[in-house]
Amino acid sequence: MKLLKFGLLALPLVLSLSSCLNNDDPDNSYSEWRAENEQYISSAEKSGKYSKITPDWDKTSFVLIDWVRKGDSTNKVVPLDNSTVDVVYMLTNVRGDTIDSSFRLTTNGDSIYRVQPCQTCTGFRIALTNMNIGDSVTAVMPYYAGYGALGSGSVLPFSTLIFQIKLVGIPGLEKLPQSN
Repeated sequence: MKLLKFGLLALPLVLSLSSCLNNDDPDNSYSEWRAENEQYISSAEKSGKYSKITPDWDKTSFVLIDWVRKGDSTNKVVPLDNSTVDVVYMLTNVRGDTIDSSFRLTTNGDSIYRVQPCQTCTGFRIALTNMNIGDSVTAVMPYYAGYGALGSGSVLPFSTLIFQIKLVGIPGLEKLPQSN
């Protein structure tokens, strides 16, 4: 009898906790935005324009990549997670609004963003570690491969990220000697 009373008292607590576990937007304040972003990803996936890249280290994440320009793929050198890379990029949302960019003109041209792939969001990391020097890509990342259900700065929660990325170089990469 005591077990039954305990079970009946604990039931509301269990039900309320379980209802929160799968709801990362409890007040639905971003439900329309989330739907718009999920529709964008779905359409991009079905378009046939993009290659879907899923890394071995995270089978739950992916990035859609359209190679706008192929760089030097003859040496097939791609950055590692801990490589330092130089990139230029522009980040937009599904409505085409520019959110961030490395394109800040200086007296020497565009600014270079120097980073290690392992220091970036999952989607940017996936894209970079699949690019060769000189590649320019459009990379479309679902919200969970970007800034997730919380967003970051001017990136709203549940935002699909659309990056234009050019891998300019991998500093420190030694050129292999030419064989004669």
